[in-house]
Amino acid sequence: MTGSSVAAAIAAAGTGPVLTGEIFPLSGVGKIRVTYNWLYSALNCDPNDQSGFGWVFQKMSDSAIALSPQAPYAGMSLFASVRPDNSYYVQVQAPGSADWITQAQGDEEITMTDLGLLTVELQGLNGSYLAANGAPTSFDGHSGYLVQSNVGTPDQSSQFFVAVSQNLQRGVGAPLFATLSEADVRSELERHGVQDPGPFTDMIRGAAGL
Repeated sequence: MTGSSVAAAIAAAGTGPVLTGEIFPLSGVGKIRVTYNWLYSALNCDPNDQSGFGWVFQKMSDSAIALSPQAPYAGMSLFASVRPDNSYYVQVQAPGSADWITQAQGDEEITMTDLGLLTVELQGLNGSYLAANGAPTSFDGHSGYLVQSNVGTPDQSSQFFVAVSQNLQRGVGAPLFATLSEADVRSELERHGVQDPGPFTDMIRGAAGL
């Protein structure tokens, strides 16, 4: 099987869906999910919600991927879109019209940087890095750390651990999170500067049912 990391597996794969997994900013604010019909169905992290939320990583080209919620919503496959018409917040609805983003092109194309094993950085077409905001946004009964493509210099908020659950193409694949030991995960987090990797490791392993 080819690919010693998420990014290497995607680079070796053909176009189309490559793998599924949950996404955790290294800043430790929880996992990235979509809260549907909240702020144009924004991508955000809610530290108090550890329910599952998987993503499909789809290879668009040698230089771009797209992210799609693994579970369809209302029968639709949706895509994360970096919105130049809404301060580069990342969401699955277009602001104003609230139209659902059901195709990946342009604003949905994301560049991935390989940080090793299951850790990556992601950039929108605006050239900035996707990151979880430093403070939560509260609106209409929900509070979450919104994801926005607005970071020029990467930090832990813009570095993501991908807990890979399934590889979707034969012959290529990233390490599955379930095959990693607790020590493996802690080592990966420490390598990227997470000061207290124990609780973060427990959070990810608990979310994966391990």
